[in-house]
Amino acid sequence: MRVLYLALFLAGFAFSQEATAFIKYFRSDRDFVADNPLLATERKGLEHLVVAYNEKKQPILKIWVTATEDTAKKEMLSYDSEGKLSGRYLLNENGEVVKIIKYGQSEPWSREYRAYAFTKNENLSFEDQQSIFTLDPGGEVRTIEFRTVNQTPYGLITLAYDYLGYLKEEIWLSLPEGEVIRRFVYDFDIMTQVKQIWEFGRNNKLVSHVALQMAPEDELYKEPPPRTGNILDEVDVILEEIRAGRVIAPIPAIIPEMEWDRLVLKNGEEYQVEFISIEEGGIRFKMNNSDEILTIPLDRVRSVTNKWGERVYPQ
Repeated sequence: MRVLYLALFLAGFAFSQEATAFIKYFRSDRDFVADNPLLATERKGLEHLVVAYNEKKQPILKIWVTATEDTAKKEMLSYDSEGKLSGRYLLNENGEVVKIIKYGQSEPWSREYRAYAFTKNENLSFEDQQSIFTLDPGGEVRTIEFRTVNQTPYGLITLAYDYLGYLKEEIWLSLPEGEVIRRFVYDFDIMTQVKQIWEFGRNNKLVSHVALQMAPEDELYKEPPPRTGNILDEVDVILEEIRAGRVIAPIPAIIPEMEWDRLVLKNGEEYQVEFISIEEGGIRFKMNNSDEILTIPLDRVRSVTNKWGERVYPQ
């Protein structure tokens, strides 16, 4: 159940499906913080940062781009109903999520950790605390670190898996001293379909041991096998679970990244081009199969959209 809970938490990570209102380019993170943007034409051949904003002028997507216009990494941001930063997704160059950061003391894993690790009479504040989930390339959570608002680590949970990908151990440590305060050991027997869980407390003392076995096939369905007809009982069960636990996908629709810029003429024709610049006489560009720089009058052009989905003309 603990693994299922974690999977549901990650699947339901609260990223809104907000549309991009506008985009800015920055030479570095320092310029982003200082709100010192680059012109779209100045970014050619430079390492730079592409930032997409929502209608409230909040950054919702950051893309680090190399000088050769390859994606180095990405970061997605979400906000609560009051406009306060509630979470961040960090992705590598392959688009794989490598770290998730949740803000606030209501985050379930941190809340459960504090309930176990601290006594009620301890006068500690965890407002605006962080829960940092680190994932491996396979998408499995390896560590969950908890930090106070001033970046002081106070707890850590490490997760280990067997060669089949099943969770086999969960260790809770107090920080900064690194003392083990709680440990779970999991064992799943594929042959007998038995799941066992051992819980150990402080001083490695056994607290509980639970063994669960999957129900026999003839007890899983309302009508025992063999069944007739073209509707299976499990379909109804799955549909009920989907309706009851509907979640928003964690990866929102983001800015399309195309290989070429797109030029649309007023007569409806579309071309894949490399946009160069907008001059007084028209738009300068290269066709995707030529190095020759061409110019087309503005009165013939309906729109130009760059490879990141940004409308270049008209602005």
